[in-house]
Amino acid sequence: MLKIEDLSAGYENGFVVRNVRLKLEPGEFVAVLGPNGSGKSTLIRAALGLLRNARGAVLLGGRETAAMGRREVAREIAYVPQLPDPVFDFSAGEIVLMGRYARQGRLDAVTAGDAEAVREAMKATDTLAFKDRKLSRLSGGERQRVFIARALSQDTPVLLLDEPSLHLDINYQAEIYGLLKALQIREKKSILVAEHNINLAAAHSDRLLFLKDGAIAAEGTPRETVTAANIRAVFGADVDIRANTRTGVPEISLAAAESRR
Repeated sequence: MLKIEDLSAGYENGFVVRNVRLKLEPGEFVAVLGPNGSGKSTLIRAALGLLRNARGAVLLGGRETAAMGRREVAREIAYVPQLPDPVFDFSAGEIVLMGRYARQGRLDAVTAGDAEAVREAMKATDTLAFKDRKLSRLSGGERQRVFIARALSQDTPVLLLDEPSLHLDINYQAEIYGLLKALQIREKKSILVAEHNINLAAAHSDRLLFLKDGAIAAEGTPRETVTAANIRAVFGADVDIRANTRTGVPEISLAAAESRR
């Protein structure tokens, strides 16, 4: 559904991501991991065509996104950026309604279908209680859930999220990832996330992609990639790996890592 071919991308001072290849299958959950500055956010933004300094190709359903209009892309891919500072003080409900723009004509009024999509998205993210509250009056975690609700209201087959667990406490991290996993399974959505929490990503993803200095350092299932050798090579940290007692998925032991410093 989404295919990235030999993608190099960055900013005015050069490429941050180099020669990345990635195929996101229909109904697949993939997480991109790496240290700060490794290119996780740049890869997500480049996949959406938001960066001018890019080469390679991003294909959606076999078509290059560069040849598609922004509204056309928005009907297929919803994007949750890292938590932005509010520029205009919209209410939470108004922000979520903005996710419907790709489904509307330029002069169309809000329909009953739009209102229902907004309500369901806010219900799923536990944001209905502050629908009329301005963004400036929301905590970082509340804002993050509002922007995730906006992406859900967009009703697309592909979701791209840039560190969706940012600013969320452990309960909401579990809820948001549980929601994303349910959308993957129930609605066959394809999900690509840039994430810093290795254990959280490993517990919910079908595949992991590790970036180091903008290039792919490891790729595969969590069992294949979450190894002490890979964590050392990518993050420069010595950790212990253990199997989750409930799922068997490998996870890193931070306490053990800290005790060796």
